Amino acid sequence: MEAEKTAFSQKLREQTDESLEEERKKTDAHLEQQVQEIEEKTDEEVRSIQRTAHKHTASDAFQNTEQESHARIQERFQKALIAETEALLERERQKTDVSLLEERIHIDSELTTRNQFLAIVSHDLQNSVAGILIRARLMRKGLFGDQMDTGSLLDNIGIIEQAATGMHRMINDLLDVERMAHGKLLLKPERVDVQALVHECMDLFAPVVASRSFSMSSDFPSEPMFVHCDHDRILQVLSNLIGNALKFTPTGGTITLSARKRESEVEVSVTDNGPGIPDDAKAKLFEKFSQLKLNDRRGLGLGLFIAKWIVDAHKGRIGVTSVLGKGSTFSFTLPLH
Repeated sequence: MEAEKTAFSQKLREQTDESLEEERKKTDAHLEQQVQEIEEKTDEEVRSIQRTAHKHTASDAFQNTEQESHARIQERFQKALIAETEALLERERQKTDVSLLEERIHIDSELTTRNQFLAIVSHDLQNSVAGILIRARLMRKGLFGDQMDTGSLLDNIGIIEQAATGMHRMINDLLDVERMAHGKLLLKPERVDVQALVHECMDLFAPVVASRSFSMSSDFPSEPMFVHCDHDRILQVLSNLIGNALKFTPTGGTITLSARKRESEVEVSVTDNGPGIPDDAKAKLFEKFSQLKLNDRRGLGLGLFIAKWIVDAHKGRIGVTSVLGKGSTFSFTLPLH
């Protein structure tokens, strides 16, 4: 299947190149014809002037010479215009060639990334399904053989829930990206208490934080802060940032959630003491499929891409500061209500 796609793309390119070459040949032939017609017209004018000169007195010779010179000057002027046209066409052709090359490189990169992405999605989904099947069979076997104690049963259920949660998150991310591409990811803004939203998200992650001996704290001003936003979507953004902090910070790390008023907006931050992010990777973090470019892949690379879209849709901003070996801070802003 992949070979067929490559062959089809190559055929389209060859057809495009042939079409461009044919058009360029037609244009060159037309310009050459114009030059030839100008030369023939000038020669005919000169011959006509010379024939007229024989019918007049010698006193008209100077005037005839001037007419011949004028005809030759006009010829050179018209040829110069055609030469300028040829030079302009050549520059445009070079630009077209460069644009085509860049576009083809981009398409090749997109196809490669998309193929990698599809392969990874298939692999991750298969792994999750396989994990669920194995645990379900172990539970069935243990229950029929009266060998399944409560502890083992709960462990298997926990692994099944974890695999199903991962699949659910992956599918939702794919659906969100598809909705974004077609302008169908709609927001339902309402008045939201920022502190309450952050604490709600902290409660969601409390079991994971406890299981990995993390320390999670919050830092808020005393006065309440309200924003006009889509509660569920901003909760999704915050969950993604906390999830990434837990994912990339070693067990026992610390995570701090904070919120501050900044003039007419609220800035929410998630800070960890993990390994940090290299400078060359920061610019690509919010791109689609960014995780596919990392050796230590831990996801599809859609979470931050979707988070940025949601924050942008709220007229806010999202960014990251990081120091290698000391940790990272992801922050996003929302306009005050």
